[in-house]
Amino acid sequence: MVKPFVFQVVGYQNRGKTTFIRKLMESLRELNLEVAVLKHHGHGGKPDIAKLKDSHNHFHAGAVASLVEGDGTMELLGNFSSGASIAELIHLLGLFHPDVILIEGYKQEDFPKVILIKEESDLLLLEGLVNVKVAVAWPECLERTRKQASVPVFPLDSNQFFEWFLEQILGWHNARSIAINKIEEDQ
Repeated sequence: MVKPFVFQVVGYQNRGKTTFIRKLMESLRELNLEVAVLKHHGHGGKPDIAKLKDSHNHFHAGAVASLVEGDGTMELLGNFSSGASIAELIHLLGLFHPDVILIEGYKQEDFPKVILIKEESDLLLLEGLVNVKVAVAWPECLERTRKQASVPVFPLDSNQFFEWFLEQILGWHNARSIAINKIEEDQ
């Protein structure tokens, strides 16, 4: 199984993470890249689960997992008794063979990440998080973010982040190909 490129999109609540990911996914899909998304439910408690008839009933009746498949599409409801680690969740998404896994949230994890900066208070994230590779800022915070950041900063309303992101994916896949070829040569 080819390991996907994993990248986080982080920021405080109501900073546009979901919209940002949706636009990024649309652009990646136009290039025929398969994308999976892992979203952290950061509001506490269990996420709301839509009532999906039988699968919903099975799950709430005590099934540890309930999976419904039809015409190649599936929906999965599951309970991890001790909670799932992010590594387990990424492994699960890897079963779908995506080229890219985007993670929304999980700010404290060590994956490469972009921070969305909408307000001046968001600048604290530049100092407090690990593996920050880039920031994307709203127009009203763009210059202040550029002054404070030690990473590239792009305006929200441009394609500059997407172009940068594609370079990261290409570099990562090229590095993996070189490493795989080296391993094969040594065998």
